[in-house]
Amino acid sequence: MADQSSTPGLEIEIKKRKRWPWVAGAVVAVVAIAGGVAYGQLSNRDKPFGTELEVATWSTDIAAENLLAYISENVAPDHGITIKPVQIDNLIEINRAVDAGTVAGNFFEHQPFLNDAIAANGFELTLAAPTFTWDQATYSDKYNSWDELPRGAKVALRDDPAGQAIALLDLAEAGQITLQPGKDTVAGLPQLGDVATNPKNYEFVQVPIGQLARSLPDVDAVVVHISDVYAAGLREDQILDRHPAPEGSEGGLVVSNKHLDDPNVQKLIATFQDPKIAEFLETTDNALIRDTLGPIGASGSEEAGSTS
Repeated sequence: MADQSSTPGLEIEIKKRKRWPWVAGAVVAVVAIAGGVAYGQLSNRDKPFGTELEVATWSTDIAAENLLAYISENVAPDHGITIKPVQIDNLIEINRAVDAGTVAGNFFEHQPFLNDAIAANGFELTLAAPTFTWDQATYSDKYNSWDELPRGAKVALRDDPAGQAIALLDLAEAGQITLQPGKDTVAGLPQLGDVATNPKNYEFVQVPIGQLARSLPDVDAVVVHISDVYAAGLREDQILDRHPAPEGSEGGLVVSNKHLDDPNVQKLIATFQDPKIAEFLETTDNALIRDTLGPIGASGSEEAGSTS
């Protein structure tokens, strides 16, 4: 099923695709919670946390898992707490678990994605400690530069509003499209209908996050967080271009508003604000983290040089 835009000069095709199962290997030893339902159905809203606090990552975000493992082992003890990493493999339940107070926080999302979750589910959550940026890239199996990418090329991007907005900002930053006034920032949350000009008449295909890596053979390019497809095996030599993370798309620790004053949650927030984390992100020899995440405050442009 397709919805074809009638805007002059634009050819935007929005397709619904069959969902594929997507399995990513876990690198860090954590507790896996199938579906997250076990957490989301248990409520601890009004109980204070102890000094051992569970923090959840999305089960396929192995870069965040690796970073959380570093924070748990090397930073949390300095703040008088123990972090117990857990995995939740459902993108709704991972926020529900924090809202219910059955985990102290999660560590996988940026503000636009959190905004969507709050609007859809009424969660009372706060991105309390922005900690890192996601490296962005455009991948292609067929072309090595924007100049080579032909007119009418099929370009895949995420189908969720937050992921789609960041992909469109990446394309605008690369000079491939322009966006309507007021829609050229993360806060503007641009969607396909906000594309003002599309000079090469790219055909944009919306794909669920878990399918993006597997969609690459069927399209000409995929615009995505590198961490979204790293575990699926996409390689550095498939990157057509790198993009700096748009301001406002930083990831970090999300906690429940109900527990913001909890003394141990305050220690947890201080842990994720510790400058040791930025130093680690700048100097680590962990290839997974180095290739997919960056410290807040780094321009990103130093590594995101255009190859057009």
